[in-house]
Amino acid sequence: MSIEKDIALLRAVATFDVLSSEALRILAISAEERTLADGEGLFRAGEVADCAYVVVSGRIRLVDERKADAPRMLKEVGPGTLLGETALLVATPRPVTAVASGSTVVVRIARSTFVRMLESYPEAATKLRRSIAKRLDETIRALDSVRVKLEDQRQRRRR
Repeated sequence: MSIEKDIALLRAVATFDVLSSEALRILAISAEERTLADGEGLFRAGEVADCAYVVVSGRIRLVDERKADAPRMLKEVGPGTLLGETALLVATPRPVTAVASGSTVVVRIARSTFVRMLESYPEAATKLRRSIAKRLDETIRALDSVRVKLEDQRQRRRR
């Protein structure tokens, strides 16, 4: 793809939409494109992640393989999806296995490139921090509502 198409792809990703064109250009220039065949693994659960991937075309199945004899597909994602967002900031084990569903193209964004971009564009880091904090707050609120429902169910069973 051309740099301009790569920038447009990255701009469409929710995590990156707060970044300036210059910051996106740095990511696009360093991004590595990879084509996966149907059934080919992108990464496995437990691997330490040093990058994130954006799905360009095709689909990726996210699979929970904790029970080796009964892997469970959690969901399937398509173009514009960012896989491994946390890995852009810290080394972390992959929570699931990602496998191509049909011919799939992804771009790899290395943590080292992402961190250098944030260091070069502190305003991007500030915007990104606010965006992540907002989503984290929304997730915590959603989890809290689930906790309350589970506690209510537990109390009803005791009666």
